[in-house]
Amino acid sequence: MSVERILVVAAHPDDEVLGCGGTIAKYRKVGYDVRVVFLAEGITARYRPDEFDLPEVTGKIERRNANAKRALALLDVDGKDVFTSLRHCCRLDQTPLIELTKEIERHLVDFKPTRLFTHSTDDTNVDHGFVHRAVLAAARPVAKERRLRAIYAFEVLSSSEWNTLQPFAPTIFHDITGHVDTKIAALAAYEDEMRAAPHPRSPDVVRALATFRGAQMGAAFAEGFVLVRGIDL
Repeated sequence: MSVERILVVAAHPDDEVLGCGGTIAKYRKVGYDVRVVFLAEGITARYRPDEFDLPEVTGKIERRNANAKRALALLDVDGKDVFTSLRHCCRLDQTPLIELTKEIERHLVDFKPTRLFTHSTDDTNVDHGFVHRAVLAAARPVAKERRLRAIYAFEVLSSSEWNTLQPFAPTIFHDITGHVDTKIAALAAYEDEMRAAPHPRSPDVVRALATFRGAQMGAAFAEGFVLVRGIDL
């Protein structure tokens, strides 16, 4: 068991790389254990409910979840530590919060993470906000196995920056100067999701954000996070 054990709880495959892919690569480089849990798939928001069971749609869900394991393998995360989901995209608010909370609790007990990364509560994507709520409920500090050293909220391009009245304002930065190219390579594994600039899910914009966050902390490239809770940091 490594000194630090990192749990990432994300709504959809690709959120984890956009939000903290460089940090994941950095932690794996020094030998820390990393587990990534997705609470929904990332496809069905683009379809009507009566289309969900069409082979075209189920095939795209399978592809997106497979791409998650490909992307995370590039960040050196073992496939056994990647947990995908078939819950419908952008409908987590229709799932009982207790269901999501209990699932996260199981990972907290089983994996015993020291640090947890998840979504910001202010994202425009409904699933992102709901995942944040579920994490706070699951990680309440009432049991020793859930007493994390730190909980961080990350930003996700094509969601966080679109809430212009409540912009993401990081308080903690991770220098990813040696890992930004790995992050962008991992995002390329989500070939169906990436777009050309100036779309926010483009290599150019991902690098630009990393450059800006780096400038905020005096590094070439960085990822920014909001510290939700920290103990003896």
